[in-house]
Amino acid sequence: MNKISRVSLISVLTLLALAWSFGFSTAAGEEVKKENKKVMMNEEIKKKIEAILDKHIAERKVPAAVLGVWTPDGDAVVARGKSDPKAGTDAKATDRFRIASVTKTFTATLLLMLADEKKINLDDRLSKFFPEIKNADKITISQILDHTSGIRCYTRADEFDKYVKSEPLKKWKSEELLKILVGAGVEFEPGAKFMYSNSNYLLAGLIVEKISGNKFADELQKRICGPLGMKNTYYAEGPQIEGAYFHGYDDTIDVSLFDPSGPNFAGAIVSNLDDLKIWIESMSTGKLLSKEMQAQRLKLAGNEKNPESGYGLGMMSWGSFKGHNGAITGYTIVALSSPEVKTTIICMMPMCASNLQGAPEQTFKEIAELIAPEALHTKLKFDKIVE
Repeated sequence: MNKISRVSLISVLTLLALAWSFGFSTAAGEEVKKENKKVMMNEEIKKKIEAILDKHIAERKVPAAVLGVWTPDGDAVVARGKSDPKAGTDAKATDRFRIASVTKTFTATLLLMLADEKKINLDDRLSKFFPEIKNADKITISQILDHTSGIRCYTRADEFDKYVKSEPLKKWKSEELLKILVGAGVEFEPGAKFMYSNSNYLLAGLIVEKISGNKFADELQKRICGPLGMKNTYYAEGPQIEGAYFHGYDDTIDVSLFDPSGPNFAGAIVSNLDDLKIWIESMSTGKLLSKEMQAQRLKLAGNEKNPESGYGLGMMSWGSFKGHNGAITGYTIVALSSPEVKTTIICMMPMCASNLQGAPEQTFKEIAELIAPEALHTKLKFDKIVE
């Protein structure tokens, strides 16, 4: 078992949605408790779920929200507010939205699929693709995917951040972002610590394109969206969101339209509630991966003082729930599924994370506590221990 120095992994896992202003088959090593036989959904529980959502909407003055809770005993799908307050358009559960860092689950899966095909090895060094990056000869592909590479986050660099609000329609080239990333340098030696960094997923997406010889958007459609029948999910390459969508807000300002080339492979995907349910359930069970590769994905970095939260290869674990959360300009989301209790919870609020102060995550946790507390509080085992 590898040991790595203690860093802010816990805060990343519980408040990741606050970290980016631009922006869980059973896991090997998990101590999974079987949920006591109980009713997980009925009309009374649905009312309690709606009350939880409504409370957070009111507290944070959110213009709209969409929530999906799926259990063996029934579902609760709720859309609240106006998807476009200015036009007075009622929110619908089918409306699209930016999924922010949930994008990372797709990017990691594409790379893991290529590894399954022996086109890349998780122990390959980054220098094979980007020798210009410091420590590239020491950093492995798996360290990129679980955020232990030590590469600083390009979206926090002044050269990037200064354009987020001043020029939201700025079209970024991958070469520009890579230059910023290289200039940002490294925070620590590979494997020494955990540090959430969007740079890791810029690199992961670029590697997918280098190996496949195709655009990321095409690989996403060919390998994931097409096979899974996800018709409302795509990699955004322009500011406009296709079809009916939730407008995103920073307080009272509509900030829906910005060029997604900035967050790119770390946060540019657009989807909707139904598609995300398909995806998070497929990802959490390893539907598109071999059993061996899924086992690699589920190896977690974590802190034994907080044994209910961990991070794998492009995937968070909160108890036996697996998935991701995230935030991007105007949108904050949490999407998690527990195969052990066959329950999925997705909550999206179209506001900046700084306005919401963790409301989607709290909504998830309160609902999970209500319907599947043992799944939420499953103790995890870690491959990499954060001291």
